[in-house]
Amino acid sequence: MKLKASLLAILFACAGIAAAQDSGSVILTYQRNFARSSLTTKLELIKEAGKVTVGQDLGPLYDTAMRFVLDNAALLAGDSQLRDLALLAVKKAGESAWPKGAPDIWSVFQIYPGDVEIRAAAVTAYARAGIGIPKTVTDLVAFSQTQLSQYRSGGTPEYAALEAAVEALGTMRDTSAWPVLFSGVVSAPNPAIATKSVASMVAIRGDLRTWLEDALIKGTPVEKAAALDIGFGGSALGPDDRGRLAESALSAGLAWEGEATADLVSIHALRAKATTTIRDLKWQKAAPLAIRNFRILLAEYNDGKGAASELLDAVSCLGVMGSTDAAQALALQLQLINAQTEAGKPFDDAMLLGVIDALGNLGDKVAFDYLLYVGYLRYPESVKNAARSALQKLKW
Repeated sequence: MKLKASLLAILFACAGIAAAQDSGSVILTYQRNFARSSLTTKLELIKEAGKVTVGQDLGPLYDTAMRFVLDNAALLAGDSQLRDLALLAVKKAGESAWPKGAPDIWSVFQIYPGDVEIRAAAVTAYARAGIGIPKTVTDLVAFSQTQLSQYRSGGTPEYAALEAAVEALGTMRDTSAWPVLFSGVVSAPNPAIATKSVASMVAIRGDLRTWLEDALIKGTPVEKAAALDIGFGGSALGPDDRGRLAESALSAGLAWEGEATADLVSIHALRAKATTTIRDLKWQKAAPLAIRNFRILLAEYNDGKGAASELLDAVSCLGVMGSTDAAQALALQLQLINAQTEAGKPFDDAMLLGVIDALGNLGDKVAFDYLLYVGYLRYPESVKNAARSALQKLKW
């Protein structure tokens, strides 16, 4: 009861001063009472301060509390009340976003290396108080890099603090954080960190598409896939930037084709994702690359090495390219299928219908003879109907 009465007297005194004096006098009164009180009262005073002096900037008071913690950490090591004061002080300091308190927040973070709750709270508070201060970004990036390196080496990172750090970096809006956030996607210790790393990359203002293109060209297979996932997922990029990134991805995949050390599985996955994105966006600037990709996949398929699904995607991609060259490539393929069918060889229904449908979408008259010839051969009626429909779409 004595503690409560004493605390109430202190708080009401501060409240009275707050009504009559300026902010500096209020802070000074709080700081004096904090210095005079017991550790238990200090904790309660910090906990209740913001409730009594509504609208006052109490950042300096919370900084005073953090300095008390720092000055007494060695003497009172393991003291639960000092630990509670440290946690409360960094949280309050973060909420006040008082820039001068940022260094002490980080110092509290450093003297509690094993406390999960304090470390995570301090990271969040540091970002809020240190917004616009370059050192804040540098410290959070360095911490995140250390934690991710530790995880890659088989160690256990500070999950909560690392998650708080990657989330905080998104609020800092500094492009220097992109590399470590990208690492948080590629080698994420858990899904939450990966998700927040992506969100933070997107939140940072800058030329994300160019940065992802660079990662796509220079990165490992896993990094290339991650760059595409970030670029193509959600609202990270607009349609034009997505189209450019997909075009770069397809170009990169085709450039590696035939290299002795190439990872064929990764190359195919990269090209497949790029192809479907180019098709869905109808990104016609990639037409030459789409044609080349189709021819490579067709050769692989004919040799029994390629997947029919990838080739069908490449065919449908050509169908939206709006290019005479694309129409010629598909028309020649239809001519070949017709010739083989006429010679009594079996044909692939899905592939044949895919080519016919793509030629209809293109509407280029270069396909006329080959679509017309479908009607003379021993194809099922479904194929002949598809050819008739495609013929009606041709532009003259």
